[in-house]
Amino acid sequence: MSLWADPFPALYDVTGVAHDDVLNIREEPSANTPVIAELAFNARNIEVVDVTEDARWGLVNAMETSGWVAMRYLMPAPGDHWAHPGAKLSCGGTEPFWDLAINNDIEGQAIFSALALDETHTYSIDWQSGQTARPDLAVGLGGSGANGRFSAVIRREACHDGMSDRNFGLDIDLFFHGGNEASGFEGCCSVTP
Repeated sequence: MSLWADPFPALYDVTGVAHDDVLNIREEPSANTPVIAELAFNARNIEVVDVTEDARWGLVNAMETSGWVAMRYLMPAPGDHWAHPGAKLSCGGTEPFWDLAINNDIEGQAIFSALALDETHTYSIDWQSGQTARPDLAVGLGGSGANGRFSAVIRREACHDGMSDRNFGLDIDLFFHGGNEASGFEGCCSVTP
């Protein structure tokens, strides 16, 4: 078995679509269902959250909803598996609204912000602190910064943000440890280019 037995979510590029055409995003994994959005013939870095059992259709997000595209028109984009230490992830949640960008600005850094904060907090990441036996299903990470430490578990699991009809392929439990207090957040993550 490959280390990355389950490759999703992952980024893909549109391929094999004529320059004057588009790739349809459909309501269900069937060519007989309504088109809900479109991808340009040359769209890049489209996150495929999951695929059908026969791998013919991939679940993607379009605006505030999700739909299905024919996988024969997508090819894997270059980049790291979501559980690899160099992967770029964008995580977030609600109540309170918060965001965590992992490796997006500088590899090895996580940047946290919350609607209630007037500032962002930057942490150095240690992916080795919590590697699991099945890194294709879950990975642990931690980090430290001027505001203390954080730890997180990111799992390959369907996730919904509660604010839209989007689907996410990763969920996250995020904890901050600083001073005498600990705080926790739950949310969803996407793979980013």
